[in-house]
Amino acid sequence: VGAYALGLLRPLAERHECIGEVRGAGLFFGAELVHDRETREPAPDIAEQVANRMRHRGVLMGKTGIHGNVLKIRPPMPFSRDNADVLIGALDEVLGEVGGVKA
Repeated sequence: VGAYALGLLRPLAERHECIGEVRGAGLFFGAELVHDRETREPAPDIAEQVANRMRHRGVLMGKTGIHGNVLKIRPPMPFSRDNADVLIGALDEVLGEVGGVKA
């Protein structure tokens, strides 16, 4: 299920300019948020907004990294493909709301 979720998360980086990098293994993965993909300027403000909006949608995720700009996604062990679809679908919507124009 982790590989499935990561497979859904990676294409978001192609659609949302604020995602600089997606990485992960197993059920632990994350997305680095940036203001500019070229300079890789960290976007902790966007990460904060995304984490808060996801929480309002019932999805808990944290922020990590030196700059606090990496969304930390660690779903619970009983996590299905349906759960992954809901998680990534909600994240796609929220990134569209706060991350600006899609790439």
